[in-house]
Amino acid sequence: MAEAEARHRAGMQNLTEFIGSEPSKKRKRRTSFTPQALEILNAHFEKNTHPSGQEMTEIAEKLNYDREVVRVWFCNKRQALKNTIKRLKQHEPATAVPMEPLTDSLEENS
Repeated sequence: MAEAEARHRAGMQNLTEFIGSEPSKKRKRRTSFTPQALEILNAHFEKNTHPSGQEMTEIAEKLNYDREVVRVWFCNKRQALKNTIKRLKQHEPATAVPMEPLTDSLEENS
């Protein structure tokens, strides 16, 4: 606290001056996958949802994408599958209770 007060008295009132500002990192552009690349990625995903590092490197080289792009694609695809399964389970009836056949109340009293 004493250090903060000393810096304040020295004229460093801006928060970035106090903590120091880091140079902003430029965000990488979003990758646009070609339909052919998506076809290949989806085919690999159907065979194996968790490819090894070597497999990812081979896929990346084959498709001419960075290995990191392929790794993130597989992570995102697994998460999308997980979310889809979760959504489908929410729409299913919790437990199927067998229903008794409907009968006319007059039949029961006869």
